[in-house]
Amino acid sequence: MRGSVQGVPGNRCPYCDCVKMKYLSQIVEQVADLYFVDESDWVKEELQGYCAYLSKFILDEDIESYDRFCLAVLKVGNRSKDKFMQAIELGKCDYRDLFVAAGFGNSVSKHKEWANNLVRNNT
Repeated sequence: MRGSVQGVPGNRCPYCDCVKMKYLSQIVEQVADLYFVDESDWVKEELQGYCAYLSKFILDEDIESYDRFCLAVLKVGNRSKDKFMQAIELGKCDYRDLFVAAGFGNSVSKHKEWANNLVRNNT
C-alpha cells in the first residue's frame, strides 16, 4: 500500500529543526530491524535524516520514492554501523554510485525484490 510522507507531531528534525516527516515505509523498517537488530532505532533515525536531506531533491510525496535510497543504504551497510554511515555519505555524494554498489543500478524494482525476499526468508 502506498503512503504519503506525513508529519510526526511534536518531533523536530535533528539536522535542520524542521518538523520531522515520516519517510520510512514498512518494508524499510522491516529490513532495518533484520539488519540492525540491536540498533534498529538508531538506524531508522539516521535513515529519517537521510530522507530529510533527499526531500530537497525528491518532489514526490510518496514514501515509496525513498525506498530505493534507504534499501540501498541498508544493503551496502551490510549490518555494519561504519559501512552504513559510509553508504549514507556515498548516497549524498552521488546516489547513482550507491545504487550500483547495492546492485540496484540497472533496475528500478530490484530493491523491492531484494527486500521482499529478505523479509520473507527471515520470518
